[in-house]
Amino acid sequence: MSDDDKSAIDALVDEVMEGRDAAEAAKAPSSATSKAEADADDAPNGEAKKKKISLNFASDDDAEAAGLSDDTLDVDDDADEIDAGELETIRAERDSYLADSQRLAADFANFRKQSEKRVNETAAAQSAGLVRDLLPVLDACDSALVQDPDSAAGPIRSALIGELEKNGLELLAPADGEPFDPEQHEAVMHEPGDGDAEGPVIAEIFRAGYLWKGRVVRPAMVKVVG
Repeated sequence: MSDDDKSAIDALVDEVMEGRDAAEAAKAPSSATSKAEADADDAPNGEAKKKKISLNFASDDDAEAAGLSDDTLDVDDDADEIDAGELETIRAERDSYLADSQRLAADFANFRKQSEKRVNETAAAQSAGLVRDLLPVLDACDSALVQDPDSAAGPIRSALIGELEKNGLELLAPADGEPFDPEQHEAVMHEPGDGDAEGPVIAEIFRAGYLWKGRVVRPAMVKVVG
């Protein structure tokens, strides 16, 4: 649309407005016109402007001739609806990304815990193997002390077992009469009991056992009764 056409439309609008004002001054406005103007005053700026312009044209043909069709007048409302729809889409995508990130964070935390657990178990198993290899040295020291309590093996055994105990070694030396535990004791001899005991009990210990970080690396070798 050229500038001349726009000027012509503006002049036409001015003439229509002046004619309407003159007609309204001559007679009272109809109820329909009053209601339309009241609605236009109460509506938002964009909507009010649209309704007032519609009153200036006698028919849809005049509006179309002026280049103001219903589709043209409703562009702003459609734009608002599109913006609202896009906003809902953006919110939905945001929530989806947030849920994905939270799920990934939880999966990573579980993976890290499992990895740390496996590393600790592997380290404990490797150290338990080393301790198991050192047990014959402790047994040799014990045998030497049985034969000679003043043997030089005493200080060696004390130093070795002292360092191991600092790192998780525990002695398994059950007392006579203690209930037999198959997870910690190895029965190499068995004698029938008198029937009074509720279960087999330890009668004698032949070789001490050891725990490493709470796990049995060697059960105690014992004799049981019952």
